[in-house]
Amino acid sequence: MSRTQQRIVVWGGLLVAWQIFGMIAGPFYFASVTETGSGLVQFISNGHLTQLAESLRQLLVGYGLSVLVGVPAGIIIGASLIGEATLGVYVRALFVTSLEAMLPFFILLFGAGLQLRVVVVFLFSVLYITINTAAGVRNIDARYIETARSFGASRLQLARHVIVHGALPYIAAGLRLGWGFAVKGMVIAELWVTTGLGGLLRDLGGTRQLDQYFAITLLIVAVGAIGSWAIERVQLLVAPWSEVQRGVRGFKGE
Repeated sequence: MSRTQQRIVVWGGLLVAWQIFGMIAGPFYFASVTETGSGLVQFISNGHLTQLAESLRQLLVGYGLSVLVGVPAGIIIGASLIGEATLGVYVRALFVTSLEAMLPFFILLFGAGLQLRVVVVFLFSVLYITINTAAGVRNIDARYIETARSFGASRLQLARHVIVHGALPYIAAGLRLGWGFAVKGMVIAELWVTTGLGGLLRDLGGTRQLDQYFAITLLIVAVGAIGSWAIERVQLLVAPWSEVQRGVRGFKGE
């Protein structure tokens, strides 16, 4: 059985099980596949695409900032003892802290507008990007660095052509993790301030409109899956030598 056939069987079985369970449980407790499809149509016809656009805006801005901050910070922490002793302390402290518990504090600092939601998305994603990048830098073979130095590479050339390229699989993994947690941060922030897709989920769940509730949930899952897939495709495009691509080719039997 080919990989495509396996996917059809697995996903087809899940859809059938979903539909049967929804029909047994009833629309008040669980929306079936057909009811979720109707909810998606209703979601679009009710003009809720504006909420989707609003959520995507805060997600992309917050995640973009986390990439701009997290990758350089991870390189500094991984390559420098001073960076580890200064920035690394704060990164580890935030990593073990429950960001959800700090949301009331963030609301006091930033209000309940777009600024708060961007900050929450940023904080939920930047730590994973930073930590993975730092781990990738630390795992670069020291012989590559010494070889580059022996050929007279400057610090900028060393960082660009050796450190970044050597740590790229780790950076890409951090970007995918960060994207998933950015989506999570987007929803959590919106649930607190009742806006965007998170606000709709809160309202629809309270009124038991599970057809639209499930439809929005699927949209959020799709955003996360598409973003992760896009990051992986970019990695395989710019780093054809990486272990990740070799693993994908081996899985495909190429």
